[in-house]
Amino acid sequence: MIALLESEPDWNAFVNGEALGAFKAALLNSETYIYKSHGEVCGYLRALVDEFGIYVSELYVAPRYRCKGFGRELLGKLKKAHPNQSVYVLSDEDGYYEKLGCRRIGSVFEL
Repeated sequence: MIALLESEPDWNAFVNGEALGAFKAALLNSETYIYKSHGEVCGYLRALVDEFGIYVSELYVAPRYRCKGFGRELLGKLKKAHPNQSVYVLSDEDGYYEKLGCRRIGSVFEL
């Protein structure tokens, strides 16, 4: 997963230099879901969970695996793990979440 992020200009800030240790700690202190296809890591989701809701911190699918439903499946796994809680996403990719049918609530989307 780290190798995937290293190759992405918009994502490599998570894994370069001193940020890598903080990123690993964040992964361990939140709910993280890894998506594999044919034994290869192709994406992940990291979420913060508390009694008020679930907050998607990152959702990443490697470019060559996009448009195959992997992001939707990762979000589905998160929602299935917490069926009675609201899941919120703050994102720069509004079109993606609109396409998934998420409801906009102010500046966030709710699954």
